[in-house]
Amino acid sequence: MRFSLFYNCDITPGTSVRELYREIEAQAVLADQLGFDAIYLAEHHFEVYGRQPAPLISLSRISGLTRRIGLGTAVVEAPYYQPLRLAEDAALLDVLSGGRVRLGIGSGARNKAAEFAKFGISIEEKTGRTLETIEILRQAYDLGTVDFDGDYYRFTDVEICPRPFRNANDLIWLAASDSTVELAGKHGYRLLVPRVGAAERHREWIDRYRAALQDRPGWVALLRFVYVAETAREAEEQTRRTFARYAQYDCGIAWDGRTGTREYRDLMKQMNMVIGSPDEVAEQLQQWHDAFGFDEIICQVYAAGSEHAASLRAIELLAREVMPRLQSAAAERR
Repeated sequence: MRFSLFYNCDITPGTSVRELYREIEAQAVLADQLGFDAIYLAEHHFEVYGRQPAPLISLSRISGLTRRIGLGTAVVEAPYYQPLRLAEDAALLDVLSGGRVRLGIGSGARNKAAEFAKFGISIEEKTGRTLETIEILRQAYDLGTVDFDGDYYRFTDVEICPRPFRNANDLIWLAASDSTVELAGKHGYRLLVPRVGAAERHREWIDRYRAALQDRPGWVALLRFVYVAETAREAEEQTRRTFARYAQYDCGIAWDGRTGTREYRDLMKQMNMVIGSPDEVAEQLQQWHDAFGFDEIICQVYAAGSEHAASLRAIELLAREVMPRLQSAAAERR
């Protein structure tokens, strides 16, 4: 089981965006030192919910601060990009970083209609534009040239330079959805399963992906909010503000602020979170692994309302107290 970190780049009102970036960079450096597999950045525009309009640029800086950690997007919102430029930018970062890029691709959330409007793109085009972009990227990375005639994009014999270190099925990761899981399996792309959504739907996507692979190697990365402290009480206190914000945003519920209640447990399950001591977190991660059969757990430990120092400690505890247990258990089962 591989462990990675995810940053939605959301902040509370009044928080310095510059400070947000510096704290994420510091956490990425620590994660690199502690042996995490990758760091993933989400893309958001215009709204306070997320302050990351250009994840590839941020990852370029992080690549110069780290040595080995993977550099992922979860995800770039494909409809906003000129596909050739996206192909070039990601390939260049892969070259500069020594082959560390994981280009996670999605179509953007349907509840962000205002964002699409500001870019002058119909939200009804988001899936079509994304699927065409994925095929253009495949040609760019596997063939080196793009010949494509679609509904939104047309290119003839366009050479891509520089070429990335790896082929498309190693470089491209697709956000799981009803329109992408079979495509990901058909081409052997890696699959990114989001935090938000019902567990039953996530299991269905993974099953469909595995079936489409037809015994070819694949990779499932599962995103979850994972927060660990020395004790459950400390973990609950340190995530109180974040939990309240996500309960409102994800579920439309004004959480009453009490932990240890049925409401708290139900909300945690609904939001796909685990918050607790090393023992509790390890147990829940093992249960998720048994249920989903993922290859990589992408842990969100830092979000709006988080304290930087506490998040650094949570990353350390994950690496020193949780990761070894699960990796040892997996080795024993093998």
